[in-house]
Amino acid sequence: MRFLFRALLFFAILTIPLIAAEIKVPVSFDTLKNGLRIIVVPDTNVAVVSCRLYYFVGSMYEHPGYTGLSHMYEHMMFKGTRRLGTTNCTAEVPIMAAIDSIDNLYIRKLQDTGADSITESYHRQMGALLEKQRAYIKKDEIWELYQNNGATNLNAWTADDMTAYIVTLPKNKIELFYWIESDRMRNPVLREFVSERDVVMEERRMRYDNKPIGRYWERLNALFYVASPFRNPTIGWASDIQGFTRKKLEDHVHKFYTPDNALIVLVGNIDPKTAKKGIERYFGAISRAAKPKEEVITREPKPIGETRFTVRDDAAPRIDMLFHTPGYPSDVLYKLDVVEAVFSGRSGRLYHRLVDKEGLCTSAGAGNGIQLFDSYFTVWAQMKNDADPARVEAIIREELAALAATPPSPAEMMRVQNEIRMAFVSNLTNLEGISDKLAWFERLRSWQDMLEFPKHIAEVNREEIPAVVREYLDPARMTIGLLLQNPADNKKASGATKN
Repeated sequence: MRFLFRALLFFAILTIPLIAAEIKVPVSFDTLKNGLRIIVVPDTNVAVVSCRLYYFVGSMYEHPGYTGLSHMYEHMMFKGTRRLGTTNCTAEVPIMAAIDSIDNLYIRKLQDTGADSITESYHRQMGALLEKQRAYIKKDEIWELYQNNGATNLNAWTADDMTAYIVTLPKNKIELFYWIESDRMRNPVLREFVSERDVVMEERRMRYDNKPIGRYWERLNALFYVASPFRNPTIGWASDIQGFTRKKLEDHVHKFYTPDNALIVLVGNIDPKTAKKGIERYFGAISRAAKPKEEVITREPKPIGETRFTVRDDAAPRIDMLFHTPGYPSDVLYKLDVVEAVFSGRSGRLYHRLVDKEGLCTSAGAGNGIQLFDSYFTVWAQMKNDADPARVEAIIREELAALAATPPSPAEMMRVQNEIRMAFVSNLTNLEGISDKLAWFERLRSWQDMLEFPKHIAEVNREEIPAVVREYLDPARMTIGLLLQNPADNKKASGATKN
């Protein structure tokens, strides 16, 4: 892959001079009749292909009682299909029906009463049925098929509005990707549902319920978004996960995991015309969703004051300021990228002030979170244990006020614009980085926007920055989170107030 990395990086750098900025990547784009989108970026200097299937669904398409279903399906996709992961799917069907019946009866009683006798009975009956079903299960068959054919980077992930299934294969094994993924799209079987639901619950406990920083971020995000479904945790709320049924997940899958809501991205040693023929052969006959996906219509209302959230826990102390910003596309977002770069990094203003000069923090920076509808901007600092949070907050407010009053100097502006563009290009120096960036922009609007991103950054005028900071990074309308260490007596205290 070294040759592709070098070629793309060299080519991208040549096309990004200090003033004019443009990326040129040989993208081939097509759409099948059933709505499945295809992006292919060929390069004959490598012997592999990064193969990625993206579904445009995630936690923002879920609602109370259903949060976490997309993440749950990320787990279940590896359980197989009618012909993968089983020796006899027909024999499994009545067993799964019996499991569903017991689950629907007993788990509801368990949630309502918490009776130990019900728990014991439930686990005893469920265990017997699961053991019976496992006689037919070919565990991890999909993983083994990929790995036995030279696959690397086999993984999956779920986000707010996208779910991805990824693998890198030798160039002569691409048909295996078509075969497996088309079968998973057409014939998914949610076997071992109950046991995998327990796995997801344990994942939630490890990452959120039993982890101070996880608890903090989950609650802070839910306070920041009042109406937008971006407030939903990707993993789902605990009570929703406990209430998952196989029927709920099946309905979710049939609604969203269809070709008209999917994108295949192939980057590497592959011919675009050959790729389309192969994809057409395996995916072309799969039907669209019975009903077109309804786009989210809820938008976050403008904040009417400051929201402050303080948690005391066994964690490194930090402060986070969150601001609501426009959804994509908006020219404001490019200007906020510049603001992020002014504040971030070791050469950024926040690090210089809080870490180098004042010695109050170990790190500090900002982030411009670009999203389809309701974007966000964060300013944060990781504090030293003995730092005064009020002093750190006051300094951050001073730095916000300074940028709201005076634009960056010409030298600072040139530095941050070059840093943004070069950081963007560096993410395109590997197969996976190109795949994810193309998919992300296609999700937002069009993959072509990726090619124009550096140009938009170069066009930002430094004189525009103060007005953007004043309008969108107003402390009077921010959500501020403080994660502080427990007091000496180890008593935990937390509180949230809205003004």
